[in-house]
Amino acid sequence: MVDDATLEFSEETSVAVTHPDSLNALFRRPAQILAVTLLITGMGAAVYWADRLKVPTAPPTGSLRIETDSPGAEVRVDGSVRGKTPLSLTLTAGKHDVVVQFGSTVKQLPVMVTTGEVAVHHITATEMPAPAPAVVGSLSVSTDTPGGQVSIDGEDRGALPLTVRNLAPGQHRVVVKSGAATYTRTVSIEAGSTASLVLSGNGVATWGWLSVTSPIAVQLYEGERLIGTSDIDRIMLPGGDHELDLVAESVGYRAARRVKVAASQTTTLTVDMPKTPVSINAIPWAEVTIDGTRLGETPLANVSIALGSHEIVFRHPQLGERRLTSVITLKGANRVSIDMRSR
Repeated sequence: MVDDATLEFSEETSVAVTHPDSLNALFRRPAQILAVTLLITGMGAAVYWADRLKVPTAPPTGSLRIETDSPGAEVRVDGSVRGKTPLSLTLTAGKHDVVVQFGSTVKQLPVMVTTGEVAVHHITATEMPAPAPAVVGSLSVSTDTPGGQVSIDGEDRGALPLTVRNLAPGQHRVVVKSGAATYTRTVSIEAGSTASLVLSGNGVATWGWLSVTSPIAVQLYEGERLIGTSDIDRIMLPGGDHELDLVAESVGYRAARRVKVAASQTTTLTVDMPKTPVSINAIPWAEVTIDGTRLGETPLANVSIALGSHEIVFRHPQLGERRLTSVITLKGANRVSIDMRSR
């Protein structure tokens, strides 16, 4: 209970009274600051992870197809082997260097690949450069006492018997050391051919050349040794008699021939391919010509034709003309037939 005495306050006592709305604002301010801070932090994290997780855009591509008359040509793109023809590839859009190689023939071509399109290049046989002519030759060296050492132009090449390849055309000095004997010879090498140097026990050898003419390529063997082919202009052999085997595996041909090579001269050997029976027919019928010679109307049975490749022409008054190339062999029955009604 307060009496009637007067309440007194010193000057040092003060009471501050705050309005309720001001108190609410004061307590809300830290929450607002925290919310803004979290919002800014979240936006930064979103930007960071969006940049880190961004999927790279694939470069634009197009298609390239390479075809050749004969399949199996090797294709290199920008220096890398990509396969053999016919070949389809997906490449980045732009320019590419393409090399097509079939055996020893090479075709180079720049290719432009366009986005979403297919570039087709068909290379014909006439577009493929012809193989470069042979620029080196070979030398076969043997004696009747194997095991000697051979040097050519001062360079050791190994023990007898041996064949040395990649020799430049021209004269070469050959030294053969066999047992206690040393033989020195000068041999002429021709591009694309194999020269033979055969030394007997007394070191005497006289040389000649053999030139072979054949309608198809044949290989020449003396004993078990391949001495050359009919594609070579001249085969160098020691003078005297030689027992040769002529072989053409593609048509099943094999024959033995004896030739006498004269020293310092070229001996010619002519090979005539044997003939074998061939049956030729056409539906409904046709007049037949082989290599420009008329044979008559089909059916034709047991027509004698020489081994090798021949062009056969079929003609019918209503169905027109058809041509085909047939290889006649000794490997089995030879039958050639055609349906003139089909195209």
